[in-house]
Amino acid sequence: MQAVGSPTLVATEWLALAVFVSSLIVFGVYMRQNTVDSASTFLADRSLPPWIQAFSTVATNLNANDFIGLAGFAYAFGIIALMTPISTAIGIVVVTIAVIPFIREIEAFSLGEWLNTRFASPVGEAYDFIWTFVWMFINMGLYIYAGSLVLNTLLGWDLWFSVGVVVFIGTAYTLLGGFGAVAGSDTIQFVLMFVPLALLLPMSLDLVGGISGLVEGVQANQATMTPSEHPLLADFPFGGTVAVVLLYLGFITQSISYWGAESQILQRPLSAESSESAQVGFLYTGIWYAILVPLFILIPGVIAAALYPDLGVSDEAMPMLIRDTMPPGLYGVIIVGLIAGVLSSVDSQLNNFQTLLTERVYRRFVAPDREPQHYVTVSRIAGIIFVVLSVGMAYYFSLQDSMYLVAQSLLVTIMPTFAAVAIVGGLWDRATTTGAIVAIIFGFIFSIYLGFTLGHEATYVRSLYSLLSIMLVAVVVSIITTPREEEIPTEFGSTISDKSKPTISRKVKRAALATTALALLTFVGGVIIFGGI
Repeated sequence: MQAVGSPTLVATEWLALAVFVSSLIVFGVYMRQNTVDSASTFLADRSLPPWIQAFSTVATNLNANDFIGLAGFAYAFGIIALMTPISTAIGIVVVTIAVIPFIREIEAFSLGEWLNTRFASPVGEAYDFIWTFVWMFINMGLYIYAGSLVLNTLLGWDLWFSVGVVVFIGTAYTLLGGFGAVAGSDTIQFVLMFVPLALLLPMSLDLVGGISGLVEGVQANQATMTPSEHPLLADFPFGGTVAVVLLYLGFITQSISYWGAESQILQRPLSAESSESAQVGFLYTGIWYAILVPLFILIPGVIAAALYPDLGVSDEAMPMLIRDTMPPGLYGVIIVGLIAGVLSSVDSQLNNFQTLLTERVYRRFVAPDREPQHYVTVSRIAGIIFVVLSVGMAYYFSLQDSMYLVAQSLLVTIMPTFAAVAIVGGLWDRATTTGAIVAIIFGFIFSIYLGFTLGHEATYVRSLYSLLSIMLVAVVVSIITTPREEEIPTEFGSTISDKSKPTISRKVKRAALATTALALLTFVGGVIIFGGI
């Protein structure tokens, strides 16, 4: 992609950028004193309060791929993109109930560690190895490329020089300060991302003539939450209302797959003060997501569709809007915010790779019972190698037309399998190790098959088919097989009725209801403002 615009930053903008970058490095050096063992290096001594977890998760999850790619998705497909934050909130509620309390209760380092406790080997090993040696390289490559694209499109810097800048900064303070530096800097980056973007919506909405001008300026199927005809509906075997409902379910199952299996996201509740804190922090994430994404990413993406209807590449929508909307002085602030989003994702993926490789692979299979500092040193060396190899994946993404759709296609090939197994295992005590293993094997074969037959753009129908089919296989095989002695069921059903030891506290229930209500309110608001039903 060529640079969309490369205005010269004023002196104060360069100063703000320099202060931000140097502050991250200094913070990493300061936090180095706390990286004495695995718990402090990878999980901040399991001490994060709910609000820090939420800020860190939002900052990590909303990276340049979302600011550029998700806005490009809204540009291409319209206001139906609001189903992304709506389904995210619902998916987070499901995962909070079915997975979060159990992985935090045993003080695990990863979802794989809990899967090995709930079931038996090799269920957890399958997760740890696939995440460590497959998915993380894909995801890190995406983050590096997306971040470099920000510098390339908004500042006009060479793409591969930008890659070097992103890699150096993100790697430096993460390797120095560990997860404490990651979580602390993510909180700062959360503010830096969204304060300047708060200016983008009213300024860009004014350019298009308000909500009425926006609705009139885009195609009919882009301006409704319940389109009777839409490109995303073409993948389903039915039409009309049934297809719309299936599309909604596809959004929800994709969100459950992501939030129930993504290791760097689950690292936040694993670092919480307690099981209740982990659940509440996760639900706070859903609340923030449902508020911020529509206002600062999706609606601006639809506005760009009205202002620039003939863009050749949808990923150019947000950079174009920022370039034409932000005046000198504020333009650089937006860039600082976007770079903050980039680094919050790069640092999280890097630290999470170190966590899984060191704790779930190296310590268990290569060098057990070594001194704590030995594992910290190994993790730093592995982190440098990981980043270098991930640049190759960044090159792969540079060859794609829409990094968001490609990333979603890869996501629904890998994540539904483990999310399905984790949810069945968390909610149903009768789930067996044999059922989990068969579901994992079936899940990967079926997901890859769907990818070849339906194509990488059919992510929502693939998510729907994959997650439900894998859950069904896990249930059916579990019914006809015998549990193993080493399995440790969660006893979820009994804890629901046992008020003396509730898995879901009143505080968690209130947060879950608030998150669900906000998701429904977002949907109703979208229907009222943009039309539908």
